[in-house]
Amino acid sequence: MRAFASIISLDARGIMRDGVMLINVGLSAVVVAIITVVGYFNHDNATMVEWFPFLIIMSVMTGPSGFGFLFGLLMVDEKDTGVRSALAITPIQPSAMLLTRTVLMTIYLLLWPLLTVLVMNITWHALPITYSELVVVAASLALMGPVTSLGVASYAANKVEALALFKFISFIIISPLALKFIPEDAVYRYFFLLSPSGWGYMSFDAFVSGAQMPGFIYAIGGTLYNMILLYACVRYYQSTLYKTD
Repeated sequence: MRAFASIISLDARGIMRDGVMLINVGLSAVVVAIITVVGYFNHDNATMVEWFPFLIIMSVMTGPSGFGFLFGLLMVDEKDTGVRSALAITPIQPSAMLLTRTVLMTIYLLLWPLLTVLVMNITWHALPITYSELVVVAASLALMGPVTSLGVASYAANKVEALALFKFISFIIISPLALKFIPEDAVYRYFFLLSPSGWGYMSFDAFVSGAQMPGFIYAIGGTLYNMILLYACVRYYQSTLYKTD
């Protein structure tokens, strides 16, 4: 528990002293506030309400990678300052640190979508699925946070490279949003399942249409897919940066 608390304290200090990270966290709250205010003035506008589900799934899809990038920057900064090398020889096992950060980030990314959607829906009153179904969708996407952070920390040597890599990751994450504009009977829709967020989008879409079983199947598939990606990222991170087997 002492090691667990130390890791949390280390990350909290790293985030608080980095202005870029604080700005990104603040921007997320600002976007939620803007959408909520827009809903106050447009909740009776049928055209605007029709787009509210799209805003929800866009927020739920992009949130994990966005916050994962912040932790990835934190880990890149640890490399630049020599903290990572020091951590590698402390009594705290690298696996314990990765597990702690993964669990904390995943819990946060399960709670954040619920909180933001709850706030936005106060004015819109147009949530197309139940909150329990929203939790299922969020769970299928939450592991993209740790995957992004480890991917950035593993491949980026500095913050400039981290930003370039995140742009590439962001393109992969948001690409399934194109499914809204693709005919439902198009076979090539399933190519978007190659994206770790594609499963979550299709799960949300199935729940909106009232197809609960396909919704759960896509959510389970997305969770398993992201677990595989997370395992691969952890193995690569440990083997290349901590020189462990």
